[in-house]
Amino acid sequence: MSFKLRAGLLTGALLVLGACVPTTSYYLYNSRADVSRAHNDDFECDLAAERSVPQALRVATTPMYTTPQYTNCYKVGYTVQCNTTGGQTYGGDTYTYDANKNLRNEYYARCMVGRGWQVFEVPDCDPKKVPMDLREKLMGKLRQPAEGSCYIQLTERAGNIVYPSELLE
Repeated sequence: MSFKLRAGLLTGALLVLGACVPTTSYYLYNSRADVSRAHNDDFECDLAAERSVPQALRVATTPMYTTPQYTNCYKVGYTVQCNTTGGQTYGGDTYTYDANKNLRNEYYARCMVGRGWQVFEVPDCDPKKVPMDLREKLMGKLRQPAEGSCYIQLTERAGNIVYPSELLE
């Protein structure tokens, strides 16, 4: 699982008032590395974290709450009619979670930092605006983030920076 996924940040577009909001990604940067090394180091640190901090699945239940019950009675002619409301129970749902997830994420992050990686949060590029011939060039050396740059995913685990002047209009 890549750092982008581990971070728990947005991985898809969010809808706000019916409009798409740009997403961001975590960009792994090392001035002496290329996309292939980013991909490999991400994989190796992910694997090391999974092996060193195994899942610890726990079962939990959400709190339960029952609304108060009220009975209202009223007289209609010679009869009395009563109406009872409330008494609904909410919660009590059972779910499973991994108690070691945060520890595993920290292990992964320390592994990447130990290998010389810096992490930058960068807006995602619109893939339609990145020329196909540029994508091949981006598979090489990693580029330093700059004002206005965006991130393009190139492999399952790594990507690179695209500068504003390189985007199609």
